[in-house]
Amino acid sequence: MKSCLWWVISLLFVLAIVTVGCSEPAAAPQPAPVSGILPAEHPTDFPKNLRWLTEDEKARLIEIALNSPEAKEARESYGVYRTSLMWVAMMKNESGGMSIWSFDYEMVDNIPDNVPKDAALYSEVEIYFGEPEQLLMRIAVELENEKVVHVESHGLKILPR
Repeated sequence: MKSCLWWVISLLFVLAIVTVGCSEPAAAPQPAPVSGILPAEHPTDFPKNLRWLTEDEKARLIEIALNSPEAKEARESYGVYRTSLMWVAMMKNESGGMSIWSFDYEMVDNIPDNVPKDAALYSEVEIYFGEPEQLLMRIAVELENEKVVHVESHGLKILPR
């Protein structure tokens, strides 16, 4: 009797292992909605400001960013800086905060899939201050109105060499 019970339990155990191994993996959790929508499919109808910029427009963006009060103060403190261009999509979320997606300037033709279609899109100037770099400032600029719409600053940790 004990032998028969042992075989039944062993058989049930083997069946449980095979069943679990053959089942489909659990679906990945979906991100929480930011503004009532989940991340959109590839956005193709962004505003006209998502395009390749002329050299004059790039220079003007950098000039506007460098002349913001925050960048002026950092220039006075650090002296040395370098700039690069990016894109940034921003959208207010339900909690009153803001969701931000930054992506490389070269991605103008290949926007990340997780950027919602109703996010506001701006040119962004990244400014690295100091030598070695000690502060990163990201400044979103609305080129059409030539105004700064958002400034973020991040201290950079200097790693030992």
